[in-house]
Amino acid sequence: MFFQFELSNRKRVIYLGLSIVCGLVDYLICDFVAWVNHLPLFCDTIFIMALSFFAGPWWGVLSGFFYHLIDFLLTRTVEPGHLFIICHFLAALTAGYFKIWFITEQDSSLLRFIKLVILSMIMCLVMSISGGIISYVLGFVEAYNAASSQTDFLTFLWQNKFSSKLLLQIMVRIPVNIADRFICVFAAWGIYLLGKKFVLYLEKRCGKDTESLDEAKDL
Repeated sequence: MFFQFELSNRKRVIYLGLSIVCGLVDYLICDFVAWVNHLPLFCDTIFIMALSFFAGPWWGVLSGFFYHLIDFLLTRTVEPGHLFIICHFLAALTAGYFKIWFITEQDSSLLRFIKLVILSMIMCLVMSISGGIISYVLGFVEAYNAASSQTDFLTFLWQNKFSSKLLLQIMVRIPVNIADRFICVFAAWGIYLLGKKFVLYLEKRCGKDTESLDEAKDL
């Protein structure tokens, strides 16, 4: 099915919990990286994409929703900037379906690395275009400031080079997203691999426990 939610009740509960946790962790990472240390990065989709790799793209979408729900619960305000939830949805869908369609268990390490580089470049374009469009649209909202700590310097530097404000909002995001998407994609893939190893460990542990119970019954 296209919407991959057809899972056992136990998995649904686990994945729901992971969606909340991943959204919270990404919120904290973004807050620490962008707003506390004022680094020119977002780093707000690492765990969202890791969950998309692990559980499927639509669980990543749900995690992106929780990211913004957590922000709303903490700030108690509905801001125009919450429209950037679309970027989180697109990040989850792009990462999740790229893995499903293009990455296989038979890939060599080099081929997988190349595919992750390609995914990072695709993500850079997707995030820059979608973020630029959203920022341009929100520019017509009086209460919204189109600049951010990640892009305000380039916006100031390039504002006279582009006659189109839409093109400006897209272009100023590309240099930021080149670094940001490479960091997020490879970090997300590393977390996904750790998650897989942890699940395999649990399965082996549970298998040993089951064997011990069977042996005890035979005695």
